[in-house]
Amino acid sequence: MAYLPPPQNLISCNENSDLESIQAVVVSINDYILSVVSDPEVWFPLKQQCITILSIEEENTLFEFSSEHSALSSLYWGIQSIEASIQPETSEEKMSCLRNSERMLQMPALLDEQGTTTLGVPNTILVAFSYFYLSIVSCLQGDSLQTTLHFLQSVLVSPDVLRNEIAPELCECLFFTPGVSKSDEEIREIARKYKYRATYYQVISYGKSHQRSGECTEKPLPRPKKYRPEISTANGDSVAEKLELSGTCEYKNLQSVDVQEDELNDIFNKLKASRKIEKSANNFEGSTCLDWNLPEDYNPEFGTCKRVMSLKDFLNDSQPIQQYNEETLAKRSHSLIGHFNRSIIDIQAQQAYKTRSAHIEDVSSLRQLDLEEISGHQGSITFEGMRRNLQTVKLGDGVQTHSRRARRMSLWENLQSFIKEVLGNEDEKYLSEVTMIYQMLNGKQGVKYSMLKDVILDQLLMAISSSEEKTVIKASMTALTKIISVNRTAIEEVKKKGLNLSHLANALKQNVQEAAILIYLIKPSPTEIKSLELLPALVDVVASTSSSSAYTFRPSPPLLTPPAASLMIIEVLITAFDHATNTMHLAEISSPSVLGGLLDVAKSGNSGEFISLARVLVKCMEFDGINTKYIYQHTRVAPFAHLLQSKDREEIFIALQFLHEVLKIPRSSAIKILQQIKKEGSFDIQETLLQCIKQLQGDHKLFAADILLQLNVLESPSESKKFRNEAIRTLLEAVTYSECSNMQLLSTLILSNIGGTYSWKGEPYTAAWLMKRGGLTSMSHMNMIRNINWSDECLQDTGIDGWCCKIARRIIETGKATFCGLQEGLKSKNKNVAKACLVAIAWLSIEISKGPNSLKYSACEVLLEEISQFLHPGLELEERLLACICIYNFSSGKGIHKLINFSEGVRESLRRLSNVTWMADELHKATYYLFSKSDQRISCVHTQTIEMHQSGSGAVTALIYFKGLLFSGYSDGSVKVWNVDDKLSSTLLWNIKEHKSAVTCFSVSETGESVLSGSADKTIRIWQIVKGKLECVEVIKTKESIRKLEAFGNMIFVITKGHKMKMLDSSRTSQSIFKGKSVKSMVAAQGKMYIGCIDSSIQELILANKREKEIRAPTRSWRIQNKPINSVVVYKDMLYSSSTHVEMSNIKDLRRSYEPQMSISAEKGASIVAMGVVEDFIYLNRSSSTNTIQVWLRRTQQKVGRLSAGSKITSLLTGNDIVFCGTEAGVIKGWVPL
Repeated sequence: MAYLPPPQNLISCNENSDLESIQAVVVSINDYILSVVSDPEVWFPLKQQCITILSIEEENTLFEFSSEHSALSSLYWGIQSIEASIQPETSEEKMSCLRNSERMLQMPALLDEQGTTTLGVPNTILVAFSYFYLSIVSCLQGDSLQTTLHFLQSVLVSPDVLRNEIAPELCECLFFTPGVSKSDEEIREIARKYKYRATYYQVISYGKSHQRSGECTEKPLPRPKKYRPEISTANGDSVAEKLELSGTCEYKNLQSVDVQEDELNDIFNKLKASRKIEKSANNFEGSTCLDWNLPEDYNPEFGTCKRVMSLKDFLNDSQPIQQYNEETLAKRSHSLIGHFNRSIIDIQAQQAYKTRSAHIEDVSSLRQLDLEEISGHQGSITFEGMRRNLQTVKLGDGVQTHSRRARRMSLWENLQSFIKEVLGNEDEKYLSEVTMIYQMLNGKQGVKYSMLKDVILDQLLMAISSSEEKTVIKASMTALTKIISVNRTAIEEVKKKGLNLSHLANALKQNVQEAAILIYLIKPSPTEIKSLELLPALVDVVASTSSSSAYTFRPSPPLLTPPAASLMIIEVLITAFDHATNTMHLAEISSPSVLGGLLDVAKSGNSGEFISLARVLVKCMEFDGINTKYIYQHTRVAPFAHLLQSKDREEIFIALQFLHEVLKIPRSSAIKILQQIKKEGSFDIQETLLQCIKQLQGDHKLFAADILLQLNVLESPSESKKFRNEAIRTLLEAVTYSECSNMQLLSTLILSNIGGTYSWKGEPYTAAWLMKRGGLTSMSHMNMIRNINWSDECLQDTGIDGWCCKIARRIIETGKATFCGLQEGLKSKNKNVAKACLVAIAWLSIEISKGPNSLKYSACEVLLEEISQFLHPGLELEERLLACICIYNFSSGKGIHKLINFSEGVRESLRRLSNVTWMADELHKATYYLFSKSDQRISCVHTQTIEMHQSGSGAVTALIYFKGLLFSGYSDGSVKVWNVDDKLSSTLLWNIKEHKSAVTCFSVSETGESVLSGSADKTIRIWQIVKGKLECVEVIKTKESIRKLEAFGNMIFVITKGHKMKMLDSSRTSQSIFKGKSVKSMVAAQGKMYIGCIDSSIQELILANKREKEIRAPTRSWRIQNKPINSVVVYKDMLYSSSTHVEMSNIKDLRRSYEPQMSISAEKGASIVAMGVVEDFIYLNRSSSTNTIQVWLRRTQQKVGRLSAGSKITSLLTGNDIVFCGTEAGVIKGWVPL
């Protein structure tokens, strides 16, 4: 059994182990290694165990191995060389054997530890054995520190092999506490701590005799009796002596002082006397295996020391040594060495000060030289300058070389060599060593410490700015990042030295991802970040993040990762600028790959990264619905809800904002999120939200009320009534009493959509759902309403009805206060607030219609008068239809008697809307029977409310409504898009010129997703509004100029300049129809196409089977010239056609025969160029008076007025009680019958 140290020398494995524990580790490991070599009963079984585990066939080792066998061969012969070195005839032979052994063992030690095997043997086992035998080699060479490092590296590679196969007793002493078991990772963590500490000591003790000297005098060492040959270390230290002395040496300070032979003998004699050990003094000659503390009465002369640490000399020259503050160091760094009781620098400097105070040179002269060197290089300290400073100093007229300066020069050379090794190596251990050295220096004050820190920073910055090797740049940035992360004061030093952000940006663009960390830590301004144009590179870093399975909240690590730093820089780029710039940046990150990377960063990050992620996700959801859908599908929302428990208000704010935004999705999906929050929440979220309502102000208070009210709907109505009432009260108070217009608008927007739904783009679709539910089916009417995609799947969501009933019932239970609050909102001067309240009343009215009459009367009493104001002509069609829905639900049953109070204007408005929805038609019929027919009045007065003009584009040749916007085509080929608001004022949104000739016509696709433009340039262009911009998504080329077009399904029907009719299918293949006819006009309605021809005939095409039919024959009298049908219009099952006169026929009667039921004659010799039909009026533009529009009553065919356009009318459009015309002068005018 191998020797183990006595119990009093065993180390403590806790975080607060001081320097004595490092010394104890060194002693324990070296003693164990020597005992293994000394005892053949331990050595040979261990060797045989190694051979068995690694499946080494000894009979094959004499032959040449293939490349696959080389690793096993090297390990075997390395072990054999160790045995050969134990019984050397000469010192040279022994050193040769040890060098051969080291060389052979290094080969398997360098194998990749992860994932690969050599001939079926796991590399971790092979590498672990290699490092263990390397520690034996180092021990026999007399290098105690390297012995320790090799052994600890073996533990790091495979703790299981070391504690079960190689050194179970030593591992038990080093890594385990009695009664406490530890995993392999815990053992690795302890080994890593001690390795870092030993590494640090090895670095700062440069100049000590840890070297493997072959010139030392070697003495044979007595060994245990069972092992006959004598064993000796390379430096002649007795194994037996070391074993015995290690039990009594007290290590109060970690220091290394080389002494003369007689002095060393004196020390050992005193130690032996205390333990009554009688050994020859010659056995201790030149011992360098371990460094002992000297007795207090020992004070060797400065000049007689062989090994004087140049670092210790330098650190003790310029100022008295002060005790290092453990608490300060612990706060300053997350480093593993943060809990030293005293720094190594302090201990060594104090000892040197005591023993060499009489021999220290004039401190002021050194300080002066240091300052001269610093000032001479303007703050930039280089290695060459330091060499000159430390190597020579002028005294009088001559130049004298000082040994102490030479020793300092070796320090700089050592430090330079070490940093260069780091710059070319990405190994974690090298980078950690640089960080530890800088951290220790950072705890000191004075020029000498600053110079050392400057050396490190200068070399790293120089490599970043000037190196062309990616590995050097990456290693330099990683080292600098570690330094800044654990020593925040280094940021200012780096900034003073002028770290160029452009160098970091270039490195990041070359995929050196560590540059992202440095950029974040330096904290440049948002403007500087923007100027570097980093976003594409940051996106690449984030998108390359590997995925993780679940969110885990972890403490903040000492170092950022590149993806985490990139995430936080991206947050700045999408939040710190104006709306246009933020939107531009958001567009670059709006893709599934980037969003997936962002989510993965936070899955393995800390809370700070999680908060940044929440802010970025909120912005992404606000920007594009594609992002919202992806986030919903790939993100668990419950962890964000847990942020509500935070004590940090900023975290609560972003959690509320995120939850509010993520619930703005189609209703069924939003319900799933609410259920997830309720199911996975480990706390009472409703109570938490209630406290947020009571403690917060502004928007976040309303967010909390919104989320609380929606969560409360999942509960039974009798439970948690206090939560529901508080949420509703908060929202209504903001509507009624809020002095902040933004809060009032937000609260009404919440109320308007909390009972309805949103699109995936986050747009409120409650009004669209209500209008579709109320009977809005005509695409021409739908396209008068803005920002609605009527084919969106969210409008077919079956979960909306049930949700609407549940939440409406809870709100109505609060009583009349709800109606009064909404009434105040309807009176608001802010049109958006009034409209939002109207939507809220509309969906509440669905449940009100099912309630008792008293509830209906209460609602009518408070709200009906205000609602009726939204019916008037000239207001947006959406508002008029919502008002119809409210009135219809309030007046159901006995509530119909409330309609008797309506004014004539309200009744007239209902009549005009009767063609739009069945609800308006039902209300119109009800008012018709409640009042006598004589009371029905038609106002014929038209008031011009709109005039739009854009010079330089020619005549307005086409007009159409699309998604609530007015599209106008011009003779120069341009398309202009206007926003006509509820105040009937207009704003030009887009002016696009892609057609090369006049735009002659428009048509809207059947689905309402696209608008088509036909042109004289022989093309048809298909337009869509994509991400808030009008884009041409397809160009269809034809053989002739386009005069008219109609879209139906995937088909496009075209009338060419030559009056031919073509049909384009989905593949855009052209097919002629009605080949024998010259076509002038057409209209699609009720699954059919009605075509007006030049010969005055009207043709019918059944679109389902392409069947052609003539419904009106052409004029055949030779005395009457052909009268082309210039216009055909379908209105309320009536077909209107115009040539020299207007005729109206019932479509149902056309199956039998064409019998006009109404006719309006034109002036003699004139024809009707354009026609528009609405509920009350027919608008005609005649060839005899091209500047005017004649107004006729539709039912009585009575001319009641005319409208003057000021110049020749070139286009005509009717919609929402407004008649538009475009003129030759490029002016668009609009009139409303009031």
